[in-house]
Amino acid sequence: MEKNVLREKWQHYNQKSTINFSSIENKGVEQYPVICFEPKETIIMRGDFPEYVYFILSGIVVGARNYEDGNEYDYFQLEKSNGSVGLLEILAQKEETIATITCLTKVEAVRVPSSVVYEWVMEDIELLQLSAGLLAKDLYDRSGNDGLLYRFEGVNRLRYFLVSYYEEKRNSEVKLVEVQETREKIGNKLGMSVRTVGRSLRNLRENHEIISEQRKIYIGVEEYHRLKEQLQYF
Repeated sequence: MEKNVLREKWQHYNQKSTINFSSIENKGVEQYPVICFEPKETIIMRGDFPEYVYFILSGIVVGARNYEDGNEYDYFQLEKSNGSVGLLEILAQKEETIATITCLTKVEAVRVPSSVVYEWVMEDIELLQLSAGLLAKDLYDRSGNDGLLYRFEGVNRLRYFLVSYYEEKRNSEVKLVEVQETREKIGNKLGMSVRTVGRSLRNLRENHEIISEQRKIYIGVEEYHRLKEQLQYF
């Protein structure tokens, strides 16, 4: 009974899981400038003070981090539906931007001073609820990945992910499961660069652990067992 009550509450308070331009367009945003960026142009550098929040109107941006090993990893993309650059930092009250944000395409974004956005969130219960949901979902997803990232390295992270994905999606009617996750999202979940994900998928295909056709990934019963067998060695 309590499960149903909680589910009803979730449904009652169900809202979008992110804050984007549509969330703040009734705040008088017409007084703030629309900034245009070209492909490959940097919006903000890792380590910069989050002076502004950018709400994307069009285009796609990529978040990247540089690591001590000299590698740079693209680990998330933002666009109009989920596009707010700099919001995480001001909600966390951090003075340094966590990632370098670069434009993948031409981008248009409304630039609002961070102090203004923070005040909007703190004084608007709906925005505060959205922020809480956004941060909780991100924390939940990352917490679920912690054991995976500590236990496995390289291609075995991907094997574990694919095994888990197959077990979640398979049923008595569907024997061949299509992995409906982009390489970018897989890399984000596993802490791997998109390039590394691509190389690992190629290795798995050559080892007959997955089926790959026209850039789509499938896992059948035989492939599932091969993936599990390889994981047993580690």
